[in-house]
Amino acid sequence: MGKGKKRQKNKQHIMWRYFLVIVAALLVSVIVVYRLFQTTVIKADEWDEKAQRTLYNDSVVIPAVPERGNIYADDGSILAASALTYSAKIDWVTCAERISEEDFYKDLPALCDSLAAISLGGRSAADWKTLLTKQYIAKKNRNGWLFFGGLSYSQRLRMEKFPIFKKGQNKSGLVFGEIKRRCLPYGSIALRTIGETKVKNVKLDGNRNVVSIVGVSGLEMSFDSLLYGRNGELRKRISTNNTINWEEVHAIDGTDIYTTINVEIQDIVEQELKKMCMDAQPLWATAVVMEVATGDIKAIANWERVDTFDLSKGYRENRNHAFLRYETGSVMKVISMLVALEDSIVVDVNEQITTGSRWAYRGGRAITDAHAYSALSVTEVISRSSNIGIAKIITSKYDSNPVAFGQRLRGIGFFDDFKTGIAGAQKPRMGFSDHLNSNRILLSRMSYGYGMSTPPIYTLAMYNAIANGGRFVKPRLVTKFSGEGMPDSIVDVSYVRERICSEANAQKLRDMMHAVVQDPHGTGKSLRNAVVDLAGKTGTAYVTVPGKRGYTGKKRYSFCGFFPYDKPRYSCIVVCERAKYGAAGNSGKVFRGIAMRMHAHGMLGNNKSYEAAIDSTTRGRSGITYATIDGGSNAPSFVGKQAASTLGHMRRPSEVQEGKVPDVVGLGLRDAIDRLESVGLQVRYTGVGYVYKQSLPPGGKLIKGAEIKLTLRN
Repeated sequence: MGKGKKRQKNKQHIMWRYFLVIVAALLVSVIVVYRLFQTTVIKADEWDEKAQRTLYNDSVVIPAVPERGNIYADDGSILAASALTYSAKIDWVTCAERISEEDFYKDLPALCDSLAAISLGGRSAADWKTLLTKQYIAKKNRNGWLFFGGLSYSQRLRMEKFPIFKKGQNKSGLVFGEIKRRCLPYGSIALRTIGETKVKNVKLDGNRNVVSIVGVSGLEMSFDSLLYGRNGELRKRISTNNTINWEEVHAIDGTDIYTTINVEIQDIVEQELKKMCMDAQPLWATAVVMEVATGDIKAIANWERVDTFDLSKGYRENRNHAFLRYETGSVMKVISMLVALEDSIVVDVNEQITTGSRWAYRGGRAITDAHAYSALSVTEVISRSSNIGIAKIITSKYDSNPVAFGQRLRGIGFFDDFKTGIAGAQKPRMGFSDHLNSNRILLSRMSYGYGMSTPPIYTLAMYNAIANGGRFVKPRLVTKFSGEGMPDSIVDVSYVRERICSEANAQKLRDMMHAVVQDPHGTGKSLRNAVVDLAGKTGTAYVTVPGKRGYTGKKRYSFCGFFPYDKPRYSCIVVCERAKYGAAGNSGKVFRGIAMRMHAHGMLGNNKSYEAAIDSTTRGRSGITYATIDGGSNAPSFVGKQAASTLGHMRRPSEVQEGKVPDVVGLGLRDAIDRLESVGLQVRYTGVGYVYKQSLPPGGKLIKGAEIKLTLRN
């Protein structure tokens, strides 16, 4: 074939191919035009809807977590609030690939110094150098990263400017996250009452998870749903430059709760209770202070051994014993006497009751008294705490129908649910059976605090009613709820019963409790003082062991009462278990200390009787200076206006040197005694005012058990 024919044939093939390409292009163009017409005209609505769904991504719903409500004290100061903290992750694996070893080791010393400077993790610069080097090397094994949390906002800002980190996330590997925590501005004050929280993953609608803060004890748990608030909803939206979370349903922040807790009183109660614990070494102790007129709970303190058998590990707040049931012991006698007066079993408080040392009743074990008297007046039955006397009074009426005594207590509201808001709070419980004689024996024991378990808060509420002239006001811990988009909900003062006894009988009972302290033979005579006139009742009960019958030789001690006697403002109960001393010597001592310190702070209708001196052992609050006349243990008084010049000499306690006698010259008596007794010295003192002279020279060799004499003067 000639070259011309071959060239012609190739040209035909090329033209044919061009034709096929043009036809294909035309077909594609027709299809595109058709599809375009179909999309923009025929099915325009359908495609618009798809575009909207893609653009706004409605299928992605993000829970909007509300801000948890705050808990406030009675003066509006914050007891618990949510705070935003930050976590930091240093990822040497995925984000720091572009940091050369030369740059890393060059900037490492400066970075370690910076991390140590902000006290991150308590590590030194050398510790950081070791740790960061190890993790940087470990990135080759794909595990070179560090994580730590609890950073403040200022710490985060500072870290972003540290060497290496200032290069940015992609080069430094530093990634921040947000963590919400529950913050307690006053530390552990009223911790069992406020309650604790934890961070938890909560499932919403069965398939969505959200990290939130939930309450696990105290008010945080009881009012968790109110404090939590209501979740909202966010949906993904695409803006011009990025994707944003668009609020679809507004999150309702948690409700704020206003409590009756007074921070200053709470601090006093915790300090006095802790001081007793360190001295008397009980297994646990609790104390509650209430305002008589309103029933407002001003303070609740709890201390419990960290280790039951090892005192050196100290005390911590654990269970809220004020709301748990225990046999009360003799503090029940006042409540039994209330029933006796109201039922006219006794009328004349001077009426004589034959007591003796033993009384066998209905075949049960004989009832005994610690101090035997042949006969006691009705008042002395209380002041000298006669088991026989109160048992004889109560059984004289209720012997034929013991259960009626329990019904009588129920009728005055003794078993009502106070609904204070404390999670896990219990109610009183008594153990009558179907056997008449067993009930008779139980009745005789119940009259002085056995056979019936009662939370301390219930005993206190009854005493508070007596101090309040018989008006049984309900203990109140919450005064107001305040939330977004809702009117404030006020919790008014309310009454369990309008009256549990007449004013006249309430006065008789107050006089009996006053005699407990004032009677030369009263069980609370050691609590007499020249500052606050106290009234109350001691109580002792043998302790049982769960799961075992009978009582151990260990005891539970109580003191419950009110102050001042003539115009009651506050009621208080203190309970401790397995302490060294008796009811007055530990529980009563705390009661007296609380009353005297509140008096010193001007909380009992008086002016402050001292000028505050800073006590470095407290939380920065005002310390209190005592002075005792002629070294007498029963007549303490506060340094008052006459000693104003004295207070100018008062100072912070100096540092105690191990094995040396402390220097206490210039200190108030209380601070001096605390300091000297803490190192094992026996203290004797004379005079009034501040320490002017000490018999053992400061800095001298310390001999534990030695006696040191202090001279005080104004």
